[in-house]
Amino acid sequence: MGVNQHKELTMADSAQCDIYLRLSIDREGKDSLERQESDLRDWAAREGMTVRKVWKDPGKSGYKPGVQRPDFDAAVAAVTSGEVAILGVWKLDRLSRRGAGQVGTVLDALDEAGGRIVFLKDNLDSAVANSRMLIVMLSELARAESASTSLRVTAKKEHQRKQGLYLGGTAPFGYTVGADRKLRQHPTEAPLLREACDRLASGETMLAICRDWNDRGVPTRRGGKFWRASSLSVAIRTPSLSGLVPAHKEARAAGYEGGDIHPWRHPDTGETVSLLAEGESPIIAEGERQALLAELDSRLRRYGRGMRAVKQPETLLGGGMLRCAECDRSCNSFGNSYRCRRRDHTSAGCEAPVNVRIPTLEREVKRVWAYGLAALEPDDPILAAVADRWLAKHDPASRTERDALLSELATLRARLDAADADHYVRATLSADRHATITALLEDRIAHATRTLATMPVPEADLGVLLDPELSLPAIEAAPVLEARKLLRLAIDRVIVSAAPYSGARFIARDRMRIVWAEGDAA
Repeated sequence: MGVNQHKELTMADSAQCDIYLRLSIDREGKDSLERQESDLRDWAAREGMTVRKVWKDPGKSGYKPGVQRPDFDAAVAAVTSGEVAILGVWKLDRLSRRGAGQVGTVLDALDEAGGRIVFLKDNLDSAVANSRMLIVMLSELARAESASTSLRVTAKKEHQRKQGLYLGGTAPFGYTVGADRKLRQHPTEAPLLREACDRLASGETMLAICRDWNDRGVPTRRGGKFWRASSLSVAIRTPSLSGLVPAHKEARAAGYEGGDIHPWRHPDTGETVSLLAEGESPIIAEGERQALLAELDSRLRRYGRGMRAVKQPETLLGGGMLRCAECDRSCNSFGNSYRCRRRDHTSAGCEAPVNVRIPTLEREVKRVWAYGLAALEPDDPILAAVADRWLAKHDPASRTERDALLSELATLRARLDAADADHYVRATLSADRHATITALLEDRIAHATRTLATMPVPEADLGVLLDPELSLPAIEAAPVLEARKLLRLAIDRVIVSAAPYSGARFIARDRMRIVWAEGDAA
């Protein structure tokens, strides 16, 4: 779309605007999302405009470079693509605290597209002459303020770590935090967590423990009704379990939210620092926790056994998994992109063919796979389907024997029903013959039932699959064939729609739909 065309669209749609809201932490409510939205809606009404769409990034920092803000990207794209002419923002630092680099890029894109951005509380409008200099200056001031705040907060936390003080937030499961900001064992949670560690060390799965705790009505730290393997994994993996100050190392390089959590060490002595109150003992010792984590990590490494990598194209979603939303045809790789197979057909071609970069799509699919599994409830049918597929691939013997016995039982019961029908309904089977046949069948049914009762019910150890701290790095590092098999445990199809316009950013929630193992789309 050219600039002139865009200006015509702007004039036609000048009665509409979008608004963007962001808040990292709401301490006093003075600039809460609700307040921002109310003020911006009042502004739009005064200007004779209606709000077309509200974009929100709650709990997202505007300063940290590694933080993804999907609605920020979408809001800017809506203006630069011509969907709407005006974007309203409560204050400049709500849009960004990363300085002139990011804000200047946004202004350049808006200028090229003929769009406009208004910062309400700063009384700034990008369409006003000479406003760009003020906007850039204020953006640099916001960046400097954030950098200064970050420095002060970092220094304060460093001092508190040296003193062994709990830094704040919800207390780790298993402990309480006193007024002295020291940890003490919780009277009911600590024994439960000790029990969970023992059960995990003996080979039990996180999923089984979560189901047991849910059956027993064990509440989560925030009072939730359901435990997930991912939430139990957090309680086990944090060094706070052993009463130590944790250090959170953000794994930005891995491309996912989360990180490697390890004990913090005093910069002067190199020793770990205790969070425990005087005379208080940890739920488990640090050495025991490390041994347990090593065992849990080894289970993930065992997932790849028997999966010999064979020569495959340097793609991940082959074999018909990726589908075009417009024509439902599978997509092939072409260069560095996935394309609809009917893209270049001269006749009966696809009217909205998919064309998306391979690394972009694969990265999003892996993230949805890892965090989607972690979000499932223990009794979710999708999780049951994943377990069935896992057992079929990696423990077929236990499944085969049990399935064969269940099939035999079904056959025997059907024969017993047929004998009853022949005798009582059709009168083609004499009483003596009926008694002999039914006695034999009932004896075989009883024997098969007893045998089935003694067989352990096969259970898939999905604990590490349900922990994105393990599953996402593993699938990112896995060979093509192994990664595809891991994806197919939970995903049947990935349906992708075409971009709304040429050069549009790929926003997964708008263009990608996952059909999970059970068949439900998300």
